[in-house]
Amino acid sequence: MSRNRMSARGRRPVLSLALAAASACAAVALVPREAQAANYGRFDLGLDGDATALMHPDASSNNLSTLGTGFKVRFGDHFGYRNGLVLTPEVGYAFDHVFPAGNNGLDVAENMNRIFAGLRVGFGRFVMPTVYAHAGYGFQSVSVSGLNNAGTVPGSNGLTLDVGVAVEFRLATHLMIGPHAEYVYMDTTGTPQWLAFGGHIDFLF
Repeated sequence: MSRNRMSARGRRPVLSLALAAASACAAVALVPREAQAANYGRFDLGLDGDATALMHPDASSNNLSTLGTGFKVRFGDHFGYRNGLVLTPEVGYAFDHVFPAGNNGLDVAENMNRIFAGLRVGFGRFVMPTVYAHAGYGFQSVSVSGLNNAGTVPGSNGLTLDVGVAVEFRLATHLMIGPHAEYVYMDTTGTPQWLAFGGHIDFLF
């Protein structure tokens, strides 16, 4: 019974994030025709670095620390409109590592791997508040430091969703940097969920 209740709670973020992603896609479709692009799509290479805070499952029961680290690599098309709207459909890969709780040499660390696609929506020119959402496929793997081995977690593959906010500072025509914060959900073993805080840099070509 407790498993069913946990599963029901775990699925609620899926519906909320799916709705957010659908809303973002609808916003793209509703952009007025007269708001033509001030510059046509440019290739956007984004690199993110994160510190993570595990929210679920209970870290102590799995011999994990609450904290971790991670990174993302993103590729997309950057469309800037004359009214200040900026849309960036993108795909990418993310890796997050949750540290083991102790240091006795046999503690298990978990790795979260994600392949995703989504949309970034920003507004502005030199300072640009941005929201974004991604959906994709993820899987978990574990490693035991003392035994120097790693493997996937049984039943650990599944849907992954994230939603976040960021601020972009345009330093040059081809360079943007800024901070970001996001919530991530994986529909895999233990339904891991975490917050990520970090910085990113985007190169426009």
